[in-house]
Amino acid sequence: MKNHLKHLSFLIKAILIALCFFSISRVIFYFYTADQFPNILDEGILGVFMHGLRFDLSSLAYINILFILLLVFPTKKRESKAYQQILKTLFISFNSFALLMNLGDVVNMHFTNKRMTADVLSFVLQGDDANNVAMDFIKDYWTIFIFWALLTFGLYKSYSYLQARQFFLRKSPNNWKSWLITLIVLALTVVSMRGGLQLRPIKNIHASYYGQGKYVPLILNSPFSILSTLGQKQLEEKKYFSSAQAKQYFDADLSFYSDSSHHKNVVLIILESFAREYIGFYNNFEGYTPFLDSLMSQSLVCTHAYANGKKSIEGIPAIINGIPALTDKPYILSQYGAQKSNNIASILHGQGYETSFYHGGHPGTMGFDAYAEMAGFDDYVDMSKYPKSEKYYDGKWGIFDEPFFQFFADELDQNQAPFFASIFSLSSHHPYTIPKQHQGKFKKGELPIHESVGYSDYALKEFFKRAKQSDWYDNTIFVITADHTFKSTHKSYQNSNGLYAIPIIFHSPSDSLVGSIDKVCQQTDIFPSIIDYLKIDTNLVSFGNSIWADQGYAVNYLNDIYQFFEEEYLLQFNGEKSLALYNTSLDSLLKNNLILEVPDKALDLENKLKALIQDYNYRMIHNQLELDD
Repeated sequence: MKNHLKHLSFLIKAILIALCFFSISRVIFYFYTADQFPNILDEGILGVFMHGLRFDLSSLAYINILFILLLVFPTKKRESKAYQQILKTLFISFNSFALLMNLGDVVNMHFTNKRMTADVLSFVLQGDDANNVAMDFIKDYWTIFIFWALLTFGLYKSYSYLQARQFFLRKSPNNWKSWLITLIVLALTVVSMRGGLQLRPIKNIHASYYGQGKYVPLILNSPFSILSTLGQKQLEEKKYFSSAQAKQYFDADLSFYSDSSHHKNVVLIILESFAREYIGFYNNFEGYTPFLDSLMSQSLVCTHAYANGKKSIEGIPAIINGIPALTDKPYILSQYGAQKSNNIASILHGQGYETSFYHGGHPGTMGFDAYAEMAGFDDYVDMSKYPKSEKYYDGKWGIFDEPFFQFFADELDQNQAPFFASIFSLSSHHPYTIPKQHQGKFKKGELPIHESVGYSDYALKEFFKRAKQSDWYDNTIFVITADHTFKSTHKSYQNSNGLYAIPIIFHSPSDSLVGSIDKVCQQTDIFPSIIDYLKIDTNLVSFGNSIWADQGYAVNYLNDIYQFFEEEYLLQFNGEKSLALYNTSLDSLLKNNLILEVPDKALDLENKLKALIQDYNYRMIHNQLELDD
């Protein structure tokens, strides 16, 4: 019996060692991502780390299950050197890999502001995107591997020290007492996996209960985040309200009536990672987009516009289809991505428009080619159709913006009017490569992306210079936006409000489309706004409004928290209860939670958001994303 207790003591010490190293990896993770948590020192970093232990213990129970089983199984071979070496190999290898995931997630955090979930597997398997940038990430974040090597060495030495001092009195016989200890350990392991004795196992959403959801990525660890989303079932149908009551708060069915549509050409320009912070026109400090600033002074500008996702693969469906990213897995890669939905391309195609989507990346990048076909575009053009791809290849992602935008303009000259053409830029993406002949010409700023934003702005300038020479230019409306944001350097943008702040611009050379839309707007508004501007008589499904409608709102989702913007307010809701309410105009740093001070406003926004979520899930599950005219 004493021998079995010694094994149990050894197990407890080993798990405590692993917990210690998980916590150290969280410290390192915070070191690399501290700018994402600007108020954590004031609000309690110790509490974040303490809450993280629950998720760490759950992960360790899963990761070390084989180690635990072999250690507590009452066999007389446990004391042999070979058996002990197997245990050591299992413990070091599995926990070292988990630490690598924790530290490697720093890269993902910088781009998506969340821990990896199971959808990372889809990204790795989707085309060659992961392979194209893997070496650049290793080069840029090489210090992470140093930390990982040090942690692995420390884990190895700690376990070896513990194992060398472990001794066994004798090989005790197997009896009911030894089996009882085994069963107790297995029961405790299951409890640890579940995160406690509550009715349901903990999930990522439970990390939102602390700190009003601000510190979810820091509380979670990467193995837990992936495991808890692996094999997720389809969306759950919500029943917050009856169908009739829900429609009083929100309805995605939109109708546009007109006796006389005018078939202008539409050029939609989606700029990679162009956060609102980078654009001087929006701010009281100098930006990196002198051309875009000048164009905005001659355009209709949405002053409070937000992205509906944090990835390119989420931003494109929001812009084209009016479908926000309200699940962990991107719509394009999900089981719902193959169903038909209303979108700009399909409706304009029905109006006689020639439709095309241009992206200078590799064939298959992020599944855009398959998406374009599903959306009903007549043509999808990537770098494989660019005539000088070797000369202007950036070495990683595709064709530099300037030559590809010029190619885009040449292609539009060949189009039969009316046409709808969308182009998604590329150069302002990691690793932010600038063509040799343009290096040193653009403001570098504090982040590597700033210089590449300046280059992409220059490419946009050259495109408009070229487009003005074409017959189609004056009869065209240009819509310019971003797919998502990226890192910020100003505190007013380093929060859940600035995290989604993007430009939305409407520019028409031939009419008086100038001024500002000051209500809240979002990417999903672009689809219905184009239909409204063209005065097309149709019905459609969109989780957005025309920018000319009276009401404006925005919605997004990250780390199991929904955000709903309306007027000057931002509500955060975790699917079960509201966590926080902020006045974004008076509290740019989001420090003052008003949820108890203005409960009526919080309830009003919560009801609207619940109705939207209910409608969203229902339409996804029941294939109701398209309306027939």
